[in-house]
Amino acid sequence: MAEQVEQVEALPLMAKRKGLGIIIPAINLPFFAFNAYRVITLYLAGVPLNSEDFYSSAMLTVVTFVLAIMLPRWIPVYTSNYVLEGRGFKMSRFLTASVTIPYTDLARAEVYIREPGEIPEDAIEYTKMSAEKLRKTGFSFIDFTNSESNIVLLMSGRKIYMISPAKPRAFLKSLKKRAPKLTAKIVELNEKGKTIQELN
Repeated sequence: MAEQVEQVEALPLMAKRKGLGIIIPAINLPFFAFNAYRVITLYLAGVPLNSEDFYSSAMLTVVTFVLAIMLPRWIPVYTSNYVLEGRGFKMSRFLTASVTIPYTDLARAEVYIREPGEIPEDAIEYTKMSAEKLRKTGFSFIDFTNSESNIVLLMSGRKIYMISPAKPRAFLKSLKKRAPKLTAKIVELNEKGKTIQELN
């Protein structure tokens, strides 16, 4: 019997990211429109394509397009959504192509939970070193997080997908029901330091 579709509650988008999601297009889209119009005007006026005016306007059009449209695709400035579907875990975000990881491709999950309060420096350093070690061994990170309070790393092949479910323990429990062979680690950071729990 196929598993039911289950929406995964995500943490709300951080205020700083939300602000960038508004500012980036608000600044760059008007400049893109102006420069695109200028390029068309120069072209229709018969200005040589290799002229300084045409070249600079064309370059500014490309740059402002990248900043307004492409930059938000590369950095998580819009809310990411998560769904446990029948055959895989789906992540989606505005302007970014959705990604579905088949449960059979999920090898491991690492859950990092940050409790309120001041976290000791050595505990923070542990999380940084863990991520750096994975990068050095050839993993590439794909960010679908909304916040840095809870971060779950999902390993599939040589890729690591980063998400931020509101209830990471409940999410992991649901995920393991659909991917029984998944191994996992839970790292909890608090004022006393860190606690690590390995799950098989």
